[in-house]
Amino acid sequence: MEYAVEELKSALIEKCESEGILYAMVAVDRRTKEIILPDTLKGALQHPEYFVCTCKKVKDEYIVEEITKA
Repeated sequence: MEYAVEELKSALIEKCESEGILYAMVAVDRRTKEIILPDTLKGALQHPEYFVCTCKKVKDEYIVEEITKA
């Protein structure tokens, strides 16, 4: 079962908030919501099961921007 993009974004925001992360480029496994720090962007984009995105803190909120399309 794959999680919806909004669920993946929420999981990433929770992780960034809890760890005080200001900016990150990550891959999130669509089946498990596991957050992965990829070795390379190219490598992460080659895995269809990964949702690749950036998460950044702007003022008091986090913004998630997709690098791949769902």
